[in-house]
Parts: sequence; structure tokens; C-alpha cells
Amino acid sequence: MGLGEPQDVSASIDELGGGDPIVRSAADATALGMAFVMEADAAGALRFVFAGPRCLPMNGVAGEAAMGDASLVFDRILPEHRAAFDAAEAKARAALEPFDVEVAMRGADDAVRWRRFAALPRPQPDGKLLWDGLEIDVTERREMAAELIEQRRRLQVAVEATGLGFWEWDVEAGKVVWSERNRALYGLTADEPVTVQRYLELLHPDDRERIRTGFIDARDGSDGDGEYAFEHRVVTPAGVTRWISSHGHIGRGADGKARLVVGTSLDITERKLAEERRSLLMGELAHRAKNGIAILMAIVSQTARGQETVDGFLEIIMARLQAMADSQDLVTAAGGQPVALGDVIAKALAPFGRARVEQDPAIAEVILRGDMAIGMGLLLHELATNAVKYGAFAAPGGRVALTLEAAPQGRVALQWREIDGPSVARPDKPGFGARLLQQVLRPQGGEVIPDFAPDGFRARIEFPAVEPEGDRQ
Repeated sequence: MGLGEPQDVSASIDELGGGDPIVRSAADATALGMAFVMEADAAGALRFVFAGPRCLPMNGVAGEAAMGDASLVFDRILPEHRAAFDAAEAKARAALEPFDVEVAMRGADDAVRWRRFAALPRPQPDGKLLWDGLEIDVTERREMAAELIEQRRRLQVAVEATGLGFWEWDVEAGKVVWSERNRALYGLTADEPVTVQRYLELLHPDDRERIRTGFIDARDGSDGDGEYAFEHRVVTPAGVTRWISSHGHIGRGADGKARLVVGTSLDITERKLAEERRSLLMGELAHRAKNGIAILMAIVSQTARGQETVDGFLEIIMARLQAMADSQDLVTAAGGQPVALGDVIAKALAPFGRARVEQDPAIAEVILRGDMAIGMGLLLHELATNAVKYGAFAAPGGRVALTLEAAPQGRVALQWREIDGPSVARPDKPGFGARLLQQVLRPQGGEVIPDFAPDGFRARIEFPAVEPEGDRQ
């Protein structure tokens, strides 16, 4: 766009076909901006044929001077904005459409201000084009808009630091917008299109219908406030399952229909996993308490049957309860996790003298479940007690050998074998140890097979195997 040479402005505005004088007067009276009429010739050269009284306070140039030399106004546009101004004017002139552009320029005090030039085209019979328009100061609006954008940016950064993702659904337009964090929660890339259908596909199949009907209830409820909240699972395109807490607000039009739905998403996977672990732990504690009570009842009942005095009953039952407590200490110290069989053996047999126990080195690799460890400790204590009374530990040179035997896949077999003790015979009735297994090891899949061999008592103790920690991935 070129600027014409300074022109003679003696001709009246009416003769030049100027814009509506009422509009120009209103602009001046309300200090809205500078009303102007520009003329563009066939070559695109511009000149002001009218510049209102606001030209001086806005541009530091009197209207008469601007009409004599348009460059006095246009040269105040910052160089980096001049190309945008020229391009907007050329495009509007070619299409005979409204001209509207915002540029930064120096005002009357030389301070940089934002100006909006808006004008309507008016073709003339001689081929020239008149622009009826206004120059308006939009600096405050631009600064407010920039501040709002910055505030929104700071808010988004602060909120997303908490893990929240934002989303918006224009129901009428069918447009869905997700923040970067929200896309990350659902496993979507920054450029992947998001639709309502795509959102539904990402929902876990078991939660999809619940979310759909829940939203419909919130949308169509006559007495609802348009707020809703769900906790549901999503499956990302990579196959990762996450728990999401979604909160939404349904904005309605005057007719009551949903127009805009906005909300937030928060990853609550860790919380849900913690809740599941807590639930499992509570169930495990209840299970162990029930088993413990059953064991105590069996110990009391079996001990009482063979004792004639209170002191004898007290001594034996306290020893058996102590064996249970020692095994429980191991489990507690391990936090309920699997326990080494070697540690259980050491605890249970310590009172009987470990020098009299020969232990297969391979036992060091065997791991017991926590619930199995308590029963195993009690069983070993009972076997050792019987060995003191009737078996190998009753003889000066007697000893016990603990070895591993071949076992089916997924199971472990431990052999208790008494050596150099007195000759033994099968009792007429099952002893306490055998009956105790009914309450302790068998519910966890374990079993004991006693063998009253003449050269010494033996017992095969079989139970489920547990993989070492390094192998359980």
C-alpha cells in the first residue's frame, strides 16, 4: 500500500462523499476514537479526506495535518506492525469487505499504544474507494486480555501441578477439548483427535455403562444442580489401566438443555491400589485370627486331655503357646510377607538344642507363606517335644535330621527323621501333632504323613512352594 502525496483538503467532506456525519459526531462526543474517511486510488495510495478532532490527542497530529499528509499518522505505526496493517487493507480492498486490524503505534506522548482501525468500504464512480472508519484505542483491552491469558496460564500450571486435567465438551457443536494433562491421564498424544466416542472407548468395559447412565441421570434430572462425580477405570491405548476421579458441571441453556459440560480428571490409581491392599490385609488378618482361635482351641483341648494336674497343664500349654508366639514374631517382623523355613526351624527348635539337629543346606532356599509359618513352627515344636518324651531327644546320642525330599511340581516336602533314639511303635490313637495339622497346615494346602518305623519316628511334611523373592516378578 502506498501513501499519496500531501493533498489539498479545501474540498468539503460532502463533496468527497464522506461518511455519516452523525456517526462521526457520536465518535467525537463519546471520545470513542478518531472518526476518519480514507480514500484509496486505483494504485492503492491512501489519503485522509477526513480526520476527526480526536486525531490530535490520539496521534499527536492535528486532523488538518493528517489530511495534508497521511504519513504523519501511518508512520507512527511500529515498523514490525506496518506489514500487517498494509496486508489487511489490501485484502479488504480487493474483496470489498470490512477492514479491521489491530496494530501497535506511538501515541501523542510517544508511548506505545494499541490501536484498532476498523472501516467499511464505499466504492466511488470514478474507481476510487472510500473507507469510513474509526481508530480506537484498545490498549487497556489488550492488556486485560494478556493478563487474563497469563492468569489462566499460571492457574493451569498451578492446578496441573496437583495432577488435575481439564476437559470441556460443547454439546451442541460436538467439540471436545482436553488439556495436556488430561490427555496424558488417558494416554493420548497431543495431536490425537478427541471425541465423545473416543472417550467412551477409553473407559474400562466394566465401567462404561455405569458412567453413561450416570451422566444421563445428571443431565436429565429435573432437580439436579448439573454436578456429577464418578470414580472409574480407563484403559490407555498402551493397555495401562488407571483409576480416574472425574468431576463435571453441566451448563444448561434457557430451554434447560445441556449446552456445555466442563470438568476435571484426577489419577487416583495409587489410592485405589492402597484401598485394595488394605482390604486384602483386613481379610488376611480376619483369616489369620480365625485360624489362630481354632489353633488355640485345639491346643487347649488336646493338652487338657493328657494332664491330671493344673500345673502340668499350664506348663505344656504355655510352651505350645510360646512356640506359636515365636513363629508369629517371624511373620510380624517380615510384615506378613513369606518367611524362610530355616528361620522357622531355628526359632522352633532352639529350646531343644540345635546341636542335636542335622539340617539339609538346601532348606535355606525354601520359603513359607506367612500363614503357613505359624503352623509350621507349632508343628516342629510339637515334634521336638514328643522326641524329648518318647523319641531321639530322650536318648543321650539321639538326634533329628531334617532333609528335603522329592515332591510334586509346586510343592515342597520336608522330612523329619529321628536317629539313634529308642524303638517306637504306632500309638493306638492319633497324637496331638497329627490332629494339629487338621487345624493348621491342611487349610493352607499342607499335610503330614507320619511313619512309626522301628528305628525311629519319621514324618513327611508337604506344603505349597513359594518362589524366592528374586524370581517373583
